[in-house]
Amino acid sequence: MNNRGSMRLAGAAAALSLALLTGCSGVPSEATGALDGLASAVGGAVETLGAAVDDVLGGTSVAQAREQRRDDLLQKVDDADLKTPGTLTVGIKMGETAPLAMSGSDGELSGIDVDTTYALADALGVANVELVSVQNASSALAADCDLVMGVEGGESADVMSVGDYAQSALGVFSSAEVGSVPIAASELEGRTVGVQGSSVSQVALRELGIGVTEQTFSNLNEAFDALAAGTVDYVVCDAYAGAYLSCVSGSGHFAGTIDVPVAVGVGVQASSSGLQASVQEAIEEIQGNGVANIAKSRWIGEFPVLSDASRIVVVTL
Repeated sequence: MNNRGSMRLAGAAAALSLALLTGCSGVPSEATGALDGLASAVGGAVETLGAAVDDVLGGTSVAQAREQRRDDLLQKVDDADLKTPGTLTVGIKMGETAPLAMSGSDGELSGIDVDTTYALADALGVANVELVSVQNASSALAADCDLVMGVEGGESADVMSVGDYAQSALGVFSSAEVGSVPIAASELEGRTVGVQGSSVSQVALRELGIGVTEQTFSNLNEAFDALAAGTVDYVVCDAYAGAYLSCVSGSGHFAGTIDVPVAVGVGVQASSSGLQASVQEAIEEIQGNGVANIAKSRWIGEFPVLSDASRIVVVTL
């Protein structure tokens, strides 16, 4: 599966080990269809949504676009559930990597986590958003954050992961077009597979027990350059990071995952049942109207929701 879609280079340099390139803005056809359907159903309200889409794809940052529409927002969450009334304070994990979160040369955060945050704030009707870099969800929520992005279920007893806006998995990317996802494990046999040295991906690939020729790289950009040049047949890496690099470099076709994907949601204090319910409703809203897809496709193009059905299964006799 080619996840490139239509691409636009959106210029955010990131100080990460991936030596990251730029953003990508392919919008899945199902998201476009959802927006068209919403326009028919809701009328004038969709002019605002349409403006948001134009802003995202036309170069205006999500934060700037939102600032222009803040006066139209009607707050749906109780101020008693917020650390600061009228403001949604959201933690972005410091260890998060692109395309979920990245910091530009000007220090401004961007990525799927950031775009999803603003989409949730719109759905919650909260006029102000403050992004905070945090070490972990539990301490951040106890101190000064209402939400923390990128939380997996069971991460902490006092944190509830709400919704599923992304998935964490190790992906396989092919140099050639893929007929169906996932590919058969036998298609990896005897092939040259690129991995970042001393990475989780390298360990996981070896544990699969498939006879491949492993080639290591110091970073994923080098691995995807080799994929484009045809000197490796596949690259194994974090699925979203691979989708990002595949999208912006024009090389790489998603072929499946080598582990079971884990849902990534929004962290809320387990004791805050009212905020949990509000966030769950907001997530369902942005997933239903296509905005969540736009927040992802801006960075990874057309990319499937990862599930157990995406996994490449090695059959042992």
